Amino acid sequence: MAVNYGGALMGIAGADGELAEKEFQWYIDEQELLFVDSTEYIETLRKFDWKNSSIEDMLSGIKYDFPLNFRRSMLYQAIKMSRADGVYQEKEKAAVAKAAEILGIDRSMVISIESLAEMEEASERLRLALFETEV
Repeated sequence: MAVNYGGALMGIAGADGELAEKEFQWYIDEQELLFVDSTEYIETLRKFDWKNSSIEDMLSGIKYDFPLNFRRSMLYQAIKMSRADGVYQEKEKAAVAKAAEILGIDRSMVISIESLAEMEEASERLRLALFETEV
């Protein structure tokens, strides 16, 4: 299930034809916060053929049994990962929209989640501008 989850995120972030190293690294960094040892999982993902995998097939098999809205959370992570290289391509946006449709998330929620990601980036840039000596 974790490989399908990561593979779906890679498929969305790579929808523009390339999974940028910054995009993949963003996901690795996220996983290292959650796992004690994520080495085997990350190596499996590095070998995963995301270009030839169906996002729909990967998403259909993912189920979580805890009180987090995993559908929205997954979409949020897909958006953050897609933006990690500094560019949120139209093909990535289309893949996010397709994933949202598969996950049953309406368009207004997608816009809200995209806006949250934009605000977080703007806040980070503001923080750096205010407190870092070299931006």
